[in-house]
Amino acid sequence: MLDPDISTADALRHLSFDEEPTAAALDRRRFLRLVGMGVGAGVVAGGSGSLLDHAFGHDPSAWAAGPIGADDGVLVIIGMYGGNDGLNTVVPFTDPNYAEMHGGLAIPANQTLRLNSSQGLNGNLPTLKRAWDDGHLAVVQGIGYANPDLSHFNSMAYWMAGRPNALPSSGWMGRWLDGYLGGTNDLYAAAEVGTSVPLHLVGNHKKGTVVGASRPGYGSATDARSERQYAAIRAMAGGAGAGWRAPVGQAFVDQLDLARTLAPVIPDEDQLPDAEIVAKLEVAARLVNANLGFRVVTAGWGDFDSHAGQPGQHADRMAELDAAISRFFAVLDPAWASRVTVMTFSEFGRTPWDNDGAGTDHGTSAPHFVIGANVKGGLYGQQPSLANLRRWDRMAHHVDFRSYYASILDGWMGGGSSDVLGGNFEQLGLFHGPPGSTPPNGIVLGDGGTVTPSPSPTPVPTGKSFFHPVSPVRIVDTREGIGAPRQPIGPGQRIRVKVAGAAGLPATGLTAVIANVTAVRPTQPMHFTVYPGRVDRPETSNLNAVPGRPVPNLVAMAVGDDGYIEIYNSNGQTHCLVDVFGYTDGRSNGGAKFNPTAPKRLFDSRNGTGMRRGALAPGVAVDVQVAGKAGVPKTGATAVVVNVTAVNPDQPGHLRVTPTGRTPATTSNVNFAAGDVVPNLVICELGDGGKLRMDATGASTHVVGDVFGYFADGGERLITMAPRRLLDTRDGTGAPKRPLGPGRRVDLQVAGLKGVPAAATAVVLNVTATKVAGASHVSVWPRGGSEPSTSNLNVVAGQTIANLVICRVGEQQSVSLANPLAGCDLVADVLGYFVP
Repeated sequence: MLDPDISTADALRHLSFDEEPTAAALDRRRFLRLVGMGVGAGVVAGGSGSLLDHAFGHDPSAWAAGPIGADDGVLVIIGMYGGNDGLNTVVPFTDPNYAEMHGGLAIPANQTLRLNSSQGLNGNLPTLKRAWDDGHLAVVQGIGYANPDLSHFNSMAYWMAGRPNALPSSGWMGRWLDGYLGGTNDLYAAAEVGTSVPLHLVGNHKKGTVVGASRPGYGSATDARSERQYAAIRAMAGGAGAGWRAPVGQAFVDQLDLARTLAPVIPDEDQLPDAEIVAKLEVAARLVNANLGFRVVTAGWGDFDSHAGQPGQHADRMAELDAAISRFFAVLDPAWASRVTVMTFSEFGRTPWDNDGAGTDHGTSAPHFVIGANVKGGLYGQQPSLANLRRWDRMAHHVDFRSYYASILDGWMGGGSSDVLGGNFEQLGLFHGPPGSTPPNGIVLGDGGTVTPSPSPTPVPTGKSFFHPVSPVRIVDTREGIGAPRQPIGPGQRIRVKVAGAAGLPATGLTAVIANVTAVRPTQPMHFTVYPGRVDRPETSNLNAVPGRPVPNLVAMAVGDDGYIEIYNSNGQTHCLVDVFGYTDGRSNGGAKFNPTAPKRLFDSRNGTGMRRGALAPGVAVDVQVAGKAGVPKTGATAVVVNVTAVNPDQPGHLRVTPTGRTPATTSNVNFAAGDVVPNLVICELGDGGKLRMDATGASTHVVGDVFGYFADGGERLITMAPRRLLDTRDGTGAPKRPLGPGRRVDLQVAGLKGVPAAATAVVLNVTATKVAGASHVSVWPRGGSEPSTSNLNVVAGQTIANLVICRVGEQQSVSLANPLAGCDLVADVLGYFVP
């Protein structure tokens, strides 16, 4: 059967908008040629809501974009143009009618990814299957509309307009932009990643913009000639005078500002994936991360119109869709995970019967996907029946596509479906809660470690950053009311810790603090999350503890703009200690830079390496020579980074590390129980003669120390950041979804993504081992190097333990992790990095 129609590409072109044939068109074209066609072209040259309409007094919309509201959701819409074969996307493999009708196109059960006993996803959708397994994928079956039109143009227009069987004049998301932006007139609330604005982003008064899938040209270049041109444009705008010249002059400046804003967000074209939709979804994720004001980002591709040669064509489209969604969530900052939802649409499905060209023809109903951390995963609607369908019969629909849209608008975008869609439609209940709420099954979405994002355009910071070691000082002890209320931190509660100006630290200019944070007397299994003041709490952890034992961990944490850090307790009641060992700021006087070294053992009391042989007795201080040992130079080093492990103590107690020759403070570095093997990273100023002093309280214990670097006048700058999760083998973030066991290692990309620039030379990671099967240890080292004989974490069965790790970045911008003796899951959060 032939479906008389124009092509998919022609239909899409007729339903997208570039410039309008108005009297001002020539002026607009000149403007676009000057400021760089493509960046913002939809709004600048468009009709309703265009910038030059504003300049000529036709529209009062505000130009400036900005961060979206704290409770606002972001919607990413993926268009699958041409008509997707729903039966080969969500496969009813037990239905004999499917096998008969689809013939040689039918996908066998063993080539699907099972959703249940009768249906499976196309085998090229493993990322969607992981989302299904984690409860983050909704499959809405049988979507369509009454009296379906089988023309690409007509049906695409109906889906974009949100109004079937009617002459389209505006799009469903465009009408939402008209009335549901909280009273704002932000022109940059919606964007199509592509070359023109599709109908669904065109409202009666507002219209989305266009962002190309590559870095903008004019306006982003930084060569001297371009900078002179920009300066001239800004100068002309500044003296534009009254009337229309002032807003037009400001339009030039705003366009330059926008290009400059987008330049660090979007990589060069040759750094993006080759597949069209994969590149577009990476750009979409970067736009969300940049928080420029976008509430809606759309992208589409095709051709899904598989009249012939469907097996190869449709398999390619499914693989591209999966890779695009995988890329999107790999690049998306985890801080946005609970605020972003992805949905798909296509103008129609395909026929249940195959045709003579190994293809299918234009059909009616088909399934679509909704993916996100707050999505209530499961099957919605109903798989259309294939029973008694004759050769050219189409399947019935069970969910009106306007119900699908209404469920997104009201459940995720804040409402407005009845106005936007012209009626009340059934709500499908697709979401656990509103944007930003924490869903019951977690908020991590990722790629299972199979996709490496493109090199990040995150600029290398140019400001100064120097480390200043200090003699250890306690700034918080909730047992005594020091620095916080004299009471334990309750479940779900946090304390704000003033760092700037505390205990002799500078009152201004502080960028990061190096501190040991200890959980004391926890009443339930819990974790602390430490993060900069006045930022959203990240879904990360710094230390894990259980009742009956204190647990410390070193943190290198960015200080908030208000001079505070915040400490959140997940469960139960627990006291908290904070001991400061140093800070960073922009002052070079007395400051130092980091020099990473290959891990090397500095001391081991079990065999007499670097110190006398024998356990450290309680109350007896021992000095250890550091300068000139284990890769630390004889002169010039001001502080050392050493992993200190207490081994087999005979009673509960703690270790303290201080500079030799200084008065010891009432601080601690490693807390332990009898029989433990407990590590903690220590950054400590070197004392007299380049030495450290150690003493134990409450117990005799062996001690082991491994050097990972030192601070000196020359070296690399420490840049701290709000924590971001890079690895979680429990859910497939950054690595396959399985425990790390003997004989396996994880190669984890740490630079070039999640805010860490590609030029980073070393990273600061918080590494946690959990669900441990037996006694073992975890080592972290630069990828491409030999696995070291040193360790970063020591673990026993059933334990959850974390430790701070500073590791040089190895091959492919990665580090390697291994656990040689017993299986465990690993979690890694990045807290900072080093750059030249």
